[in-house]
Amino acid sequence: MRLLLGLVLGLVLPAVASAGPVESPDSRTVFVQLFEWRWEDVALECEQVLGPAGFSAVQVSPPNEHIDHRSPKLAVPYAWWARYQPVTYDLVSRSGDAAAFEDMVRRCRSAGVGIYVDAVLNHMGDQVGVGVAGTPFDVEVRRYRDLEDRHFNRFCKIAGEDYRASSDPALNEVRAGRLRRCQLLDLRDLDNGNAEVRALQVDYLQGLLDRGVAGFRLDAAKHMYPEDIAAILRELDGDFYVFQEVVDTRGEVVGVFDYSSTADVTEFLYSRRLGEAFASGELHRLGDLNEAGGLLPSSDAVVFVDNHDNQRGHGMSAETTHRDGAVYDLASVFLLGWPYGYPKLMSSYRWDGVHDSAGPPHDGKGNTLPVYDADGVADCGGDNWVCEHRRAPMLAMVGFRNRARSAGALDVSHWWAGGPAQLAFAVSRGTWTQGFVAINRDDSAMLAHRLQTGLPAGTYINLLGEPGRVTVDSDGRADIRLAPLQALAIDREHVSDQ
Repeated sequence: MRLLLGLVLGLVLPAVASAGPVESPDSRTVFVQLFEWRWEDVALECEQVLGPAGFSAVQVSPPNEHIDHRSPKLAVPYAWWARYQPVTYDLVSRSGDAAAFEDMVRRCRSAGVGIYVDAVLNHMGDQVGVGVAGTPFDVEVRRYRDLEDRHFNRFCKIAGEDYRASSDPALNEVRAGRLRRCQLLDLRDLDNGNAEVRALQVDYLQGLLDRGVAGFRLDAAKHMYPEDIAAILRELDGDFYVFQEVVDTRGEVVGVFDYSSTADVTEFLYSRRLGEAFASGELHRLGDLNEAGGLLPSSDAVVFVDNHDNQRGHGMSAETTHRDGAVYDLASVFLLGWPYGYPKLMSSYRWDGVHDSAGPPHDGKGNTLPVYDADGVADCGGDNWVCEHRRAPMLAMVGFRNRARSAGALDVSHWWAGGPAQLAFAVSRGTWTQGFVAINRDDSAMLAHRLQTGLPAGTYINLLGEPGRVTVDSDGRADIRLAPLQALAIDREHVSDQ
């Protein structure tokens, strides 16, 4: 179920009840992860792209002080995971300082876009030295400025077998305890049941809310007790959205259903199944990509084609990423058209695909390169920032989903699978249809069929390009023709006058 949402910034975000997003004409139902962007660039993107396109929010990288990514002691200089190794909860990171963070939040709010902070509460950094803001710490004696040895769980390390469920309930209980009390890799595991730890973390999160933050992603939630997470969240004042990172392949001792009563949860299995279908061309397998197919209830799930972890092979490897070009775009069209979960788009930077720790584009001193230049032009699609969320199909489908949700179109109707690589469906509520999507994943054959759209008679504009228009007859049917690796999306708000 949803934890604590309500109206943030005047936007309609996913609701407290389990029925899905609140129905409203200005409903916004898609957010984006601007991975490793600087705060100034996030603010500009909110103003120039995200607000006008109708995105609900941005997930930003952890804003607190982390280990120094420039340190010669670091095995991989400038590594992205430096952001996930906290030193303090001060708002200083390689994305900017507290003033830049606050300016970003204010400007994004003015653009109608919320900020979701990636919050790392499970652990502290595994180095010895100083943080990016110069704060000394020592992992060997588990001493940080605001924390010392007594604030951490007893030393033990998670083993591979701890993740696997067995037929022995007692063993499962032991393994679940180890997952939540022992160290993930060499990261020092905080005791989130400790009153002093909890107070420090509540103060950090409340400070972010007081600055206007709209919600949080809780990193490594799977390695924290759900009751500890719930206790922290109960102490916070305000309206905000929360989702928890829980990687669950199913058959694990700790999984998504253990956390869904606390707040929303990342449904990595959705990403795996979606990616496999588009990578293989077996789109007919997607008809039960929902609760009926073993996933979380739609109202509890955050879904994505890929995120920063699984595109690097972590947490159930992504089968489809931006490197796959048109196939990735088609998978994203499905993500945004299919009425399940709260979708998140990924915005990446270039890396070689081999060295999966590679950090964001940077200069010789380790400073993250800007996305926007001095003239306000974004460096997207080149050698540095990918910005896949800006691709035309994604922007068009954000609007499609917002309109469908605001019209209450929460169901699938007129499902059609024409062979393994071609599909179509309508989004509707009962007998009332808001829009229709068709996808041709086949890389050589045309999609040419007369299909039931569920829409009233008329000529509709294809939001995704060619063919530019689709004529629906009085019986709701249309002759659909799609070239290989093309998609079509039409809805009631885009009727042609020609």
